[in-house]
Amino acid sequence: MKKLFLSVIVTLLMSTAFAADKSPNTAKNFDETYKELTKMLNTYPNFSGLDHEVVVKVRIAINEKHEIVVMSTDTTNDDLNYYIKNTLNYQKLFSEELQAGRGLVFLVKFAK
Repeated sequence: MKKLFLSVIVTLLMSTAFAADKSPNTAKNFDETYKELTKMLNTYPNFSGLDHEVVVKVRIAINEKHEIVVMSTDTTNDDLNYYIKNTLNYQKLFSEELQAGRGLVFLVKFAK
């Protein structure tokens, strides 16, 4: 009886751990959103002043008007920070993959 009770407890804990592991946002595919963001950021194909390739982590949110709001970037380069924020802030996002109030974190690679 003791072993049965223990196995039931272990089974419940394992199923809870697996259920908590799945996030609803990880299953989503944001291909159209990424394509749209890429087009916006590729207005100037060469960013001058870079000595080497730089990868910047960008965090955005979508407001009620379905516009992009840049929440943060992880770059210390002020020119890159300004370029990203100036290019994306309050641009209309036509893709319907992200709803208002939702956010997205993505990486942007700037080549030399």
